[in-house]
Amino acid sequence: MKTKTILSTGGESGVGAATARALAAQGHRVLFTCREAEDGAQLCTDITTAFPRAMVKSYSLDLASFSSIRLLADKLQREYNQIDVLINNASLAPLTKQKTRDGFELQFGANYLGHFLFTQLLLDVLNEAGRARIVHTSSMMHWLGGVDFGSFHGGKFYDPIRAYAQSKLAILLFSNELSRRLKKTKITSNTFHPGGTPQEIYFNLPRAAYLTVKPFLAAPEEGARTAVLLATAPHLSDSTGKYFSKGEQALMSPRARNEDLALKLYEVSAGLCQVEALWQLAVFSDRSVWIVTI
Repeated sequence: MKTKTILSTGGESGVGAATARALAAQGHRVLFTCREAEDGAQLCTDITTAFPRAMVKSYSLDLASFSSIRLLADKLQREYNQIDVLINNASLAPLTKQKTRDGFELQFGANYLGHFLFTQLLLDVLNEAGRARIVHTSSMMHWLGGVDFGSFHGGKFYDPIRAYAQSKLAILLFSNELSRRLKKTKITSNTFHPGGTPQEIYFNLPRAAYLTVKPFLAAPEEGARTAVLLATAPHLSDSTGKYFSKGEQALMSPRARNEDLALKLYEVSAGLCQVEALWQLAVFSDRSVWIVTI
């Protein structure tokens, strides 16, 4: 298997940490981000202790800060000629209303919008890989989600479950839109449901909803298997615009398949992130707008 340079967000714990360990065990060069530098250093130590020849490096990243995202993207572009795989994994699920440094509702801002910007800024270095993959962590909770364009900065009332579901639906819409915009490149974009690692937001679901979700809750290592598969499996090298669960293609919600909604969200997100057209989409697909950074 070819050694890949793989970048993953959210290495502090859970699926992100399990994914980093699994990829390092396979011999890939693994770059991962953490909010706190100490968490990154500890995971590097854990991995290199288990696999002395592992190639791992951690970076600090706050996905709730556009400034932090831009700084790291610039640093990575200077340090690496190419990145083969980007895994957008990091996720927050606060039970109380919070905002990002840029004034967005935290789940929408960090889970989705931060990854939107991070991905846009890294498209050049991904394109240099020749064949590259973008893997997004979504959730079966996206089935409960809608897109309320008036809620992005936080409304008067905060429902953590609705906010979480919206952020996970937004990720799927983004991935699907990317897959269309990148269809003339060799960059693919797919999403997956990691199995729902047990966390407080699930326990606060209405009982009927929790009983529906409960069978799908899984250990982080189980969720990481699908992430690793999408990042490395040769038979998935051309797969794009798909949604996976437990290593198999799964059904996404009708809203997630709505191309008009995906296009509108993409264009609104570009404005919120203050990014502008840089690459003409004629290079990438039959549509007419491409978004990267100012």
